[in-house]
Amino acid sequence: MYDQLTGELTWHVDMAGYEIIETENLGSAQQTNLDANFYRPDKQEAYYARRGAVRAKGGELRSYKPSIDAPGLARRLAGLYDEDPLLNRPTDADVLDFVSRYGLLSAGTEMPIRDVIYTSKYLYLFSVAIDSADKHRARQLFNERVLPTITVRLVGSKTGRPTANWTLEPKPTDLISAAWLQMAQELTHGKSLKKCAAPDCLEWFPERTNKRFCNNRCKMAFRNAQKHQQSD
Repeated sequence: MYDQLTGELTWHVDMAGYEIIETENLGSAQQTNLDANFYRPDKQEAYYARRGAVRAKGGELRSYKPSIDAPGLARRLAGLYDEDPLLNRPTDADVLDFVSRYGLLSAGTEMPIRDVIYTSKYLYLFSVAIDSADKHRARQLFNERVLPTITVRLVGSKTGRPTANWTLEPKPTDLISAAWLQMAQELTHGKSLKKCAAPDCLEWFPERTNKRFCNNRCKMAFRNAQKHQQSD
């Protein structure tokens, strides 16, 4: 998954899909890399534990590179959460829809839904801080609540030729860390993202003034929706 030579993270999605399962021993059955200081009330923990785990069905794997193929990963994950407790988001359907596109957040064949919820919640809070230009709050959340599993690579010339411009770059080792680094780069590198304008599409992509949709399918869906509105 993580290439030590290049520092590139390759992630996998089970093409057979995913399912929600019950588990009696949620704490020890799965080893999610979620070393974070998240707020965990006892009653909430017990409820999240009862929601079980999401598990891959064991089909063929589709591979992709999150840093290249999923620039809106962090925003998409943050968008699963909603502060309204009555909505109970992310729902099981939300979780299954996300992992069916991006895979589980940590290595292995299953992970607790609890950890998807926590990651989504704190990415959401971080995104709110960024969007409201509250850099102090964003820094506080990242430094006090989050501990991504990352490594640092020494990077020189992309071609391998000698160069005087050597830099250190943080690299994620799982999808949770990829999402957190991606979101933090919005703040540190000024990488703005835009949500797709198509109805019911939840994807995000790098902002460009002349681009409103994540793909041509969404563009056509938007135009068809407009035609139906005009005909009504």
